[in-house]
Amino acid sequence: MATTSKPGIFQRMNRFIRESWLELKKTSWPSPDELKKSTLIVLVAILVVAIWIGGLDYLLGVSTSRLLNW
Repeated sequence: MATTSKPGIFQRMNRFIRESWLELKKTSWPSPDELKKSTLIVLVAILVVAIWIGGLDYLLGVSTSRLLNW
């Protein structure tokens, strides 16, 4: 009966790091202008969602306190 041994943990880690590095070389990184625009879009989206959640929290808090006569 032939047994095939599994590669050791260090061999697997080395292979993972080597393959990850090769994939990173294939990646197209954004230009500084694209990065600034994307960051601005994300910050605006976060602000909109924060205002929305804050407004809902306020409205639900007011309506709940009036229903419970607090």
